[in-house]
Amino acid sequence: MRLEIKPKESLMSFLEDNFEKFTPTQKRLANYLLSNKYEASFLTADEMAAEIGTAPSTIVRFAKDIGYGGYPGLQKHLRKLLIKKINNIGQLEKAKKFKPPEKETVISLSLVKSLANLHKLIEMQNEKDIKKFASLLISSHKKYIIASRSAFSLGHFFFFQTRKIIPGVFLLNNFDNGIYDTMREIDKEDVIVAISFPRYAKLTMSFAEYFHKRGTKILSITHNKTSPLFKVSEVSLFCPYEGPTFHNSNVAAMALLEAIISEIFNRVRNSSIQLLEREESILLDFDVIESKGKRI
Repeated sequence: MRLEIKPKESLMSFLEDNFEKFTPTQKRLANYLLSNKYEASFLTADEMAAEIGTAPSTIVRFAKDIGYGGYPGLQKHLRKLLIKKINNIGQLEKAKKFKPPEKETVISLSLVKSLANLHKLIEMQNEKDIKKFASLLISSHKKYIIASRSAFSLGHFFFFQTRKIIPGVFLLNNFDNGIYDTMREIDKEDVIVAISFPRYAKLTMSFAEYFHKRGTKILSITHNKTSPLFKVSEVSLFCPYEGPTFHNSNVAAMALLEAIISEIFNRVRNSSIQLLEREESILLDFDVIESKGKRI
């Protein structure tokens, strides 16, 4: 039976309203979409078919029967739902929705959430992507890092540590609108590290998109494939970012950056030690740190 979604009709409302008219297999698919609409946006037709125990052709046929040109059209619609959800929830909305826990303290809730994000990060990552990320950083001429608003602390940390062990690392900022003057110096031999999470900073997004079009490699740290950074990145590393109250959590992102820094150091250990020795000497000469044997 062909039941098409009417103009401006919600996909989820359509599935609920017509559920009883579907075949048993279509009901399993509709139920899966209703229960996992955000997760489903990342699945291929083969993967979704495996989830509900049917053939990929059934998934494709169902998408066509309800008015899409094929499965990619349905998948695109699901991703739009996810992006709309992400973009509509800011700190104020999160703050208003927050309810103090009844069985634990907010402090405990925060620590447990941070730990959960770290566990999720471990599940999400693969060493192949991190190693490629590190390789492109090491092999590039100059390395530019851009991160705005709440992600700025992540960008500064990554800049501060990586410049100690590899040359040519720069942190971009726009305190005086000077970032546009810096743009003339960036070319295809360089690489840009862009860090951003919902709701994405426009400066970071437009900067990455501008240089992607001009052939400069973009490496990104973001949350998943729906991020605007994913489609313009040579390598995109994902990590969870949701905090326990009103704010984004940088715990998992910080751990991911530390893993990248460790991989870089492991690759260029000998030259890194030479750079660190020179830095140590300069810091002591200028009395920036205490001499060895004293507490810093």
